[in-house]
This record gives sequence, structure tokens and C-alpha cells, in this order.
Amino acid sequence: MSDSPSQAPANGGGLTWILGATVVAGGLGYLIQAAVPAFLTGEQYVVFSVFWSVVYLVVSGLAGVQQETTRASRSSDTGRGWPILRRFASIYAVGAALVIAASAFFWAPRVFGDHTVALVAALAAAAVGYTFVAVISGALYGVRDWRGVAGMTVTDAVLRAITVGVAVLLGLGVAVTGWAVALPFAAAAAILWIVTGRGIRNRVEVDATLRVLLRQSLQTVGASIATGVMISGLPFLLGIAPLGVDAALLASLILVITLTRAPLVIPLLALQSYLVVTLRDHPAQARRRVLTWGAGLLALTAVLAGLAVFVGPWVVGLLYGDRYELPSGAYAAIVGSAGLTGLLCITGPAVLSAQRHTAYLAGWATASVVTVAMLFVPIDGLTRVLVALVAGPIVGVVVHAVTIARRRPTATA
Repeated sequence: MSDSPSQAPANGGGLTWILGATVVAGGLGYLIQAAVPAFLTGEQYVVFSVFWSVVYLVVSGLAGVQQETTRASRSSDTGRGWPILRRFASIYAVGAALVIAASAFFWAPRVFGDHTVALVAALAAAAVGYTFVAVISGALYGVRDWRGVAGMTVTDAVLRAITVGVAVLLGLGVAVTGWAVALPFAAAAAILWIVTGRGIRNRVEVDATLRVLLRQSLQTVGASIATGVMISGLPFLLGIAPLGVDAALLASLILVITLTRAPLVIPLLALQSYLVVTLRDHPAQARRRVLTWGAGLLALTAVLAGLAVFVGPWVVGLLYGDRYELPSGAYAAIVGSAGLTGLLCITGPAVLSAQRHTAYLAGWATASVVTVAMLFVPIDGLTRVLVALVAGPIVGVVVHAVTIARRRPTATA
């Protein structure tokens, strides 16, 4: 890995590195979520899935730190930006841990039960570790060190696959498995800093003061929290919403949502910072690229939704027998909602790359509010969930699309 900005791979090479790392990381994460239910009872799986959901809800929120770091970071011969980013990371790490500890009393006992203390502590540790993952990754994106970005992604996923695999195979219980999910964030950040730290210190420059970064990041973090509510936080929401469904149907919903949405949504989430950099540096092409990518995604979604009607129930039955069952039409709706959420993951970076922080937040926040609100509409529980999954992202895309339509093709801010 070179310290010279001029030697950074071009965008095409960067996409290859990031997509390759995303495939590896996504595959390992998918394997964990698919394998763990086979080793747990339904009740244990609900606790584990809700913990995983809350962890990645926190991670999704803190991903806003990465988005703002990416937007603000550039490669420079002076390389004077890291002290600002280090303080930025430290403030968010401490703040995230304190918010988790202060709020846990109000929600954790209900979802974690007897494992509350251990799992809340693990959640706080995950938040601190991921904050440094986010800032280091954002700096790597900003200086276009694609190999460093890929290394962070793969290292985190491999470590988690190992730790969770050991915990589950040895039957160490939900609490230990929770720590196995949380600790790889800090370990990955430490390993990548050892490898890439010198390059970041020597190369990264930021276009804002610490105060400006903190102010603008409140909007990107707010948008990312909304993202997490709609994606990673869904099992958590389903666990606390008054759906009026039995435990078997709830477990089936959580499993199918987790397994069928991941192939469309997770790769696009992993590409958020890459898309921000690409659209930021080529503003004249931004609108055309968003339209092209969005149309391709929707076409792929339509094909996958049709296949899910037939393939989804068969695959779940093959893997888990009759433990997790849903109507076949629900598979199509869930996959369709994944494609619409993925579309938000394309329109969002387009808005943020133009420094439209408020519109970026508005799109994701509106989508999140609609999703949550629909979970409380007094209709059949299953129908309520499916409508919520589809309605939220549609509204969010409309908000972003209005902003993109008003953007001048040659704008740079």
C-alpha cells in the first residue's frame, strides 16, 4: 500500500476491491445469521437476533460518522487532518457508550431479559470499537486507499465469523455470543491502524474544523440511525411492536427478512462511502448515474421478487424444516422492499455528495418514521409488517429524488 496519493488505484480498481471485500464480508455475515438459528431454540434465537439487530442499529447510526469523514477527507501532501479526526472519533465513541448506558434501563430488560447487563456492556463495547472503524474507514475512503478499505471490511468479518462460530459451537450461551459479535470491531480497528496508520497520518486532510465536522455529522448520523431502523433495526422493532402475532410467526418474519433482504441491501450499504466519493468527484455525471443504477436495481429486484415466491419457502424449509414458515407471497413483498431500500442507498449518497445534509437526513428520517408508524396501524400483524417495509422507502426515495431533480448537473456543493 503506497503512501503516495498519485499511486492510489483508479475508481474502477477501487470498486473491484470494495465489491470483493463486500462479497467476503457479506457472505460471512450471512453465514452467521443463517447458521445460528440451527443451534438455538426459538426463544434463544429471538434474543440473539434482537441483540444482533441492536448492534447493527448502533453501527448503522455511527456509519454517519464514516459518511461525514469520507466527505470531508482528501489526500494531501501535508497530511494534517488526522488530529482532528482522532478527536472526532473519541468524542463520538464516548458519547455513544454513554447514550447506550443511559438508555438501556428503558428498553434492554424487555428484549434481553436475564442477559441484560452482559449484552448492554457488549453493545457499548461494540459502539466504541465501531466508532474507530468508521473514522479510519472514512479516512481511507477519502484518500482513495481502496485496499485499506477492503482490508478493514474483511478483517472485521473474518474475526466475527471466528468468534461467533466458536461461541455457538461450544454452546457458550447468548451472553458470550453477544461479546463474540461485539469485540471484533475494536480488534479490526487496531489491526488496520497498525497496517495503515502511517499512511493516514501522512496523507489525510480534512476540509472542516472539528466543530463543523461535529455539527454536520449530527445530520449524517441522524440519517444513518434512520437507515439502521429500516434495515438492521427491523428485528428489534418487530420485537417491541404490538403486532399481535405468536412467537413462531415472529421468529419466521425475523429470519426471512434477515435472509432475503441481505443480498440486495448489504452490498449497497457497504458501498455508501464509495458512492459518496464517486458522485462528489464527478458532479456533472451524478444525476445520470443515479438514474442508471436505480433502474438496474429495480429491474433486478422485480426478477428476484418473482423468484422468491417459489424459491424462498423451499430454501427455508430445506434448511430449517417446518420451524420457520411464511406465506409465499410474503417473500416477494420482503424482497421488493429490499430493492426499494437499496434505492435509498443510491439516492442518499447522491444528495450527501452535494453537501445537502438536511435533505439527506430528511429522506432517511421520513422513510424511518413511516416504517415505524405503519407497525402500529391496527390491521393484521403480518400485513402491517409488509406494508411498513414497502411504504417507508418509497416515501424516502421521493424526498431524495426531489432534491436530486433540483440539483444543477455541474454543481460541486
